[in-house]
Amino acid sequence: MASPATTTTTTTTVGPTATTTSGSSGFSCCPANGESSSIDDSIELNDGQEGGNNNTVYHNGLLEKQDYRFPKRPPVDLVFRDIRYDVKRFNISKAKFESKEILHGLNGSFKSGELTAIMGPSGAGKSTLLNIMAGYVSSGVSGMVQVNGKSRSHNSESFRKLSCYIQQHDALRPWLTVNEAMICATHLKLGFGISLDEKRKLIEKILFMLGLEQKGSTPTMGLSGGQKKRLAIALEMISNPPILFLDEPTTGLDSSSCTQCISLLKRLAQDGRTIVCTIHTPSALLFEMFDQLYTVVQGHCFYQGPTNEMLPFLGDLGYHCPSYHNPADFMMEIAVGEYGADVGKIIKAALKKYYEISSRCIDLDSTFDDNVKSIESYSMREKGEEMCTLRKEAESMETSSYEEEDIFSKTKPASLVMQFLLLFYRNLLMTRRNYFLLSCRILAHAVIATVFGYLYTGVGPNANQVLANYVYLYGSMLVMVYTGKMAVVLSFQIEMESLTREHFNRWYKLGPYFLSVLVLEIPVQICCSMIYVVISYHLTGNYVNFERFCVFALFCIAGSICAQSWGFFVGATLSVKLAVFIGPILAVLFSVFGFCTRYVDITPVFKWMWHISYYRASFHGILNSVYGMNREDLHCPETQIYCHFKNPVLFQKDMDIEHVDMQSNMVLIILIIITMYISTTFVLWYKLNKR
Repeated sequence: MASPATTTTTTTTVGPTATTTSGSSGFSCCPANGESSSIDDSIELNDGQEGGNNNTVYHNGLLEKQDYRFPKRPPVDLVFRDIRYDVKRFNISKAKFESKEILHGLNGSFKSGELTAIMGPSGAGKSTLLNIMAGYVSSGVSGMVQVNGKSRSHNSESFRKLSCYIQQHDALRPWLTVNEAMICATHLKLGFGISLDEKRKLIEKILFMLGLEQKGSTPTMGLSGGQKKRLAIALEMISNPPILFLDEPTTGLDSSSCTQCISLLKRLAQDGRTIVCTIHTPSALLFEMFDQLYTVVQGHCFYQGPTNEMLPFLGDLGYHCPSYHNPADFMMEIAVGEYGADVGKIIKAALKKYYEISSRCIDLDSTFDDNVKSIESYSMREKGEEMCTLRKEAESMETSSYEEEDIFSKTKPASLVMQFLLLFYRNLLMTRRNYFLLSCRILAHAVIATVFGYLYTGVGPNANQVLANYVYLYGSMLVMVYTGKMAVVLSFQIEMESLTREHFNRWYKLGPYFLSVLVLEIPVQICCSMIYVVISYHLTGNYVNFERFCVFALFCIAGSICAQSWGFFVGATLSVKLAVFIGPILAVLFSVFGFCTRYVDITPVFKWMWHISYYRASFHGILNSVYGMNREDLHCPETQIYCHFKNPVLFQKDMDIEHVDMQSNMVLIILIIITMYISTTFVLWYKLNKR
């Protein structure tokens, strides 16, 4: 497989046109405020190799300068109370849906200027809590989340403008360089209301802060795990969000990369941001870097507070950490019941501590019943115990939505048209870089066309070889259908992770994205189909005149694009394993009603499938282009005594296609294409917005 071209000096451009410098191409900046620029104007970052101590990439001395620090954002504090999460599952034995509570009334807060870690054993609910806080999950959620004292809905669009969510899998675009990824994201997220020079300085600052200034022309696939994680953070820092959520940012990284990653998050938090991340068994060094700790065990809060107060908290309950033992490991061991730990007792103490630091007291008899009902070892104190709470304060607060304008910049994202242009050019650039896949598609069509052409050489004009030509035409439609469908079934599934991340973080709308994919994929499929048609059509001797050739090519292309539209729908709807199975099954099912069975022989139960079969419509179209349209008698070789299908009309009657309306067939194909594209859009919208 060929790798993307990189050079020592790379100029990166942003926008619909490409510029090439020293053999490397990239985005060129779209004009903003009358400006036009090339790579040299927009951004120029040196490429090189990281060496020595990895920690030096942060340039600690320079980072202390104001020019290399992000502007501080107004503080954004999150407070959540009584957060519960239920999932419904169908019980086959009982033939009904059953509800299971995953989170049991969690309370807490995440403050600005602090780096908070959410920890807990596997399956405890830490990622679920993070998803709820980020707004990534809203269905089945109850409770209250407040932003700066004002309530927030669990699927708040306004809140998503203030925050970003970096998931465990980075889902970067492997065929883009670091510069190109940053520049494209900058144009998408910030639009063209700010000057090009400001964008250049912003990108330079971000890459320098994250130690990626020497990796500008490196394809993202060539970055290390730690560098990819930093790039994922850099892409979201373009809009300078005051809240960052990260799901296990250190997973898969070595100790040095983990330290760099958490150090970076710590520095960003010190600038006033609220940063919350889940983490699994950090080292003692990493554990000390966190300001706050929120531990979840069995869906309950096990501990919340400063990290340096966690061991004293457990010590007061009789659980003392051995000398030279990692505090994080010790806490996790206690959380799973080692050392004879009473988990219910600790959860009770954590809940008591939460209420004791509040400013009001209420009767928590019912609250305790709700929060500890799933912990068998939990023993309730007598009713009427007075503890402090924020519950009354929440009731007195206004429930109106918070105003995003107070804490979010006035920068407007790119318009829908510019989103389409940027995404289209990005897709075009990645397709050109990943030319191995495109070359395989083109080569496959050419090889199959050559094989079919030589297998059925010269069968087109001969009356004694009509059935052989019929098989060739059927095989041609199979090629068009399978290559059109399967090429996108698999590739579209790969796109879903990146699409989900970018769409959730408000890079672009779904409409421009899907349109940019179609505008690139449809011409590619048309070109591949034409390669097959031109080669095989002439080798088989079916060429009679240009009009028939055009009709033949038109129905082949229409059938291929229709199959492609089905491929998009199947790929967007099903998982990869199901898609590669269901896709071919659907193709075979529709082909049965266009080749093997005549309409008069189909049982009434399945006649509706004959009417909606795009394969049947396409196949009948190419059959009529060859043997219909008032074609003259076919050639009967002198060696043959009798050629039954010398008159093409006889063949049409035998195949029950003499009265086919080609215009109606084409309209049917076009309607199916439009229907499948619309259906795919709705499926994608549902998946991207299902919370």
